[in-house]
Amino acid sequence: MTAIAPPGDRAFRLAVTGDIGSDPTSVATLEMVGRRAPDAFLALGDFSYRGPGSERAWCDLVRSRVGARPFVLLAGNHEEDTGEDGTIETYVELMPDPVGSTGEYGKEYWFDIGDLVRIIAISPNLTMQDRHYYYGHDNANIRWLTAVIDDARERGIRSVVIASHTNSLSMGPYYCDIHQDLLSLLIEKRVDLVLHAHDHLYQRTKQLRAPCAACPEVTIDEFNPACVADDGLNGSYRRGAGTVFVTAGAGGAELYPIDEDDPQAGYFAAWMGSNRSPTHGFVEVTIGAEEIEVAFVPTSDGAFRDRFAIGGKGAGHAGALSTPAADVQRS
Repeated sequence: MTAIAPPGDRAFRLAVTGDIGSDPTSVATLEMVGRRAPDAFLALGDFSYRGPGSERAWCDLVRSRVGARPFVLLAGNHEEDTGEDGTIETYVELMPDPVGSTGEYGKEYWFDIGDLVRIIAISPNLTMQDRHYYYGHDNANIRWLTAVIDDARERGIRSVVIASHTNSLSMGPYYCDIHQDLLSLLIEKRVDLVLHAHDHLYQRTKQLRAPCAACPEVTIDEFNPACVADDGLNGSYRRGAGTVFVTAGAGGAELYPIDEDDPQAGYFAAWMGSNRSPTHGFVEVTIGAEEIEVAFVPTSDGAFRDRFAIGGKGAGHAGALSTPAADVQRS
């Protein structure tokens, strides 16, 4: 079984973002990650934004700013077979798997942090080496994912986190690229946290649950208040009660606008985009025995903040704040 030992008695810290690029805003994000020195950095796709053949220059940039800590790769649509900004195969060759993952590293794989968490990385709606990764209709991809989630639960791993470049629920420009079957599976399995990129912004949902009598399914492009287990406005959710989705696509590329009139807006607890407190940054996920704490760390431009926790008590988290749904500020 693949596992990374947690760092002694303290929590494991994972930096996460996608849509990074190579511009000054990108460098600021990478340098901040280097200064904060997490135990690992998970890059959620769309790496260089510098065209075909840019893989080596971008990997060199990352190493020069982030340092020697594990840098974990997951493909985005810019690293598909089209090679718009290089291919995931070349990136993986230049920056090999640093975590001893199980599966197809860079595309569809998982790794454990002791018994604290299983992190499962998937590539919904991407095509790499002529293989299309689609999770639905009881196909091989969704059966694989279901088995890996179930195995984590059976082994007593405390939390399950899903990582994907393509996004699900969003107030940004993109439609739900993971599609309904996968969205429903993640919520039905009560995955604790889902981390996306693709939309160049930050957003956090309320904690969602289904199926139940009043909410048989969280349906794309609709809002049903009965699907909300916890609004999360106090910055705290109870582990096992539902699923929280976070879009962490503000790593360095030009930000996208938020549509506060989106039909799914009722599912969101916090958000930031080009038209709402624009701030580049990354998400820092601190994984401990009792809770997962997630914080948006600003790196350039504005001063947007958000922080929340998913834990056993479900209330009273020391870092939680009672705030409006957006523009959540660190205390």
